[in-house]
Amino acid sequence: MIQAFSLRYKKLFFLVAIAFLFLVSCSKESLHPEVDEDETILPHEYEIESLTYLLVDDDKIDTVKIKGGIEEFTNPGNTLKEVHHVETFDELVKTSYFEVNQEEDELPLDLNITEFKVNVPAVYYDDGTFSYYPEPFPISSSEKRQRYKGNGTFAFDLKVPARSKLIFAKSIERHDIICSFKLIIRNKTTGEKYNVDGKWQGVLGYFNESFSVDEEKLN
Repeated sequence: MIQAFSLRYKKLFFLVAIAFLFLVSCSKESLHPEVDEDETILPHEYEIESLTYLLVDDDKIDTVKIKGGIEEFTNPGNTLKEVHHVETFDELVKTSYFEVNQEEDELPLDLNITEFKVNVPAVYYDDGTFSYYPEPFPISSSEKRQRYKGNGTFAFDLKVPARSKLIFAKSIERHDIICSFKLIIRNKTTGEKYNVDGKWQGVLGYFNESFSVDEEKLN
């Protein structure tokens, strides 16, 4: 009788062991989902560590004289006429265009440099340095334009002689530039750095406003 009980006990223990192994096997499989946790890619963050503009041998700055509109002030009367005239350069634009040397596969797929906005040159100094335009531009391979900021208003008290006409004209110099740039972008997640270089071109700025007044007699 004792031997029969022992056999029944062994069978029961064997069944319990099989059930335990089955449960352990299922629990191990649940730890390995279809997407491995080690393969999960966290989003990376990038920042601009430095951006340098420089003028090298094949770069250049061109000066173009821009003529503005003409204003006429007519006095058909027999006495002197005084006119207070305020002149602006509101029609001027600042442009920016980046030509990047790197191939697409040289940068990470999730790094889109066009999402960055940066300051671009405004004035070039004799020591090889630049000052920067206050409004940033995107690092874009297509030309971007903004209304130019920097020129103020100019007030004139004009005296128009009797039976005469004054022709008021304005002009300004525009400096166009092609220069080199070196950009370092840092991966904030891993600390890895990427070098980007190329050419920047656009309107550097507007300088040397000039005005002229010509008089014509009326018939």
